[in-house]
Parts: sequence; C-alpha cells; structure tokens
Amino acid sequence: MDIVYNLLVVTHLLGMAYLVSGIVVRWVGSPEPGGKIMLWGASAQVVTGLALAGIASAGLVGGEANHMKIGVKLGVAVVVLVLAHITWRRPDVGKNVFYGLTAATLLNVAIAAMWA
Repeated sequence: MDIVYNLLVVTHLLGMAYLVSGIVVRWVGSPEPGGKIMLWGASAQVVTGLALAGIASAGLVGGEANHMKIGVKLGVAVVVLVLAHITWRRPDVGKNVFYGLTAATLLNVAIAAMWA
C-alpha cells in the first residue's frame, strides 16, 4: 500500500504544479488564460487528496490522520476547484475571482506545509 500512497502523493504534487503554473500563466498576462490548466490541477488535487485521506484514515500507512487538517484542506480545495471552474468557463470573469483563486491556493499550500 505504500507504493500506491507514494504514487498518489506524486500525483497530488503534480496537480499542485499544474494549478500554480496556470496561476503564473494568468498573472504574466499570457494570451492563453490558463483556465484549463488550473481546472485540471484543482481536480487532481481534490481527487488525490480524498484518496490520500482515505488511505491515511484507514490506517494503511504509518501515522495517525489529522482529521481537522484534512477537513480544512478539503474545504479550501473545493473552493479552489469551484473558482478554477468559474475561471475556465468564463475567462472574462473579474479579477476578484482570480485573486480569490490565487489566495485560496496559497492558503492551502500554507496549511499543508505549516500545520503539523
């Protein structure tokens, strides 16, 4: 099960890379708005995050799952997914939606890195 868990972690990190790269593409003002990249990254984050949480909660990998952290991260990840979907469907949407997406993404990264 460790191999599956590690593959899910790699996929989760690649989803974050997609999400952040889409944000950077949009920030630098590229003609391609990066909405599809952000949507794929956010989707990968939610799906692999749920799988990782399920494996950890079932006790199939070492350590105990922090359910409070999982719940908070899932809530923020769903907000990111919804905002990425809005940004993809309506590229002309106001900058506030994109700024919210960026802030929520950075918040999720900070929670993952700093919450023990």
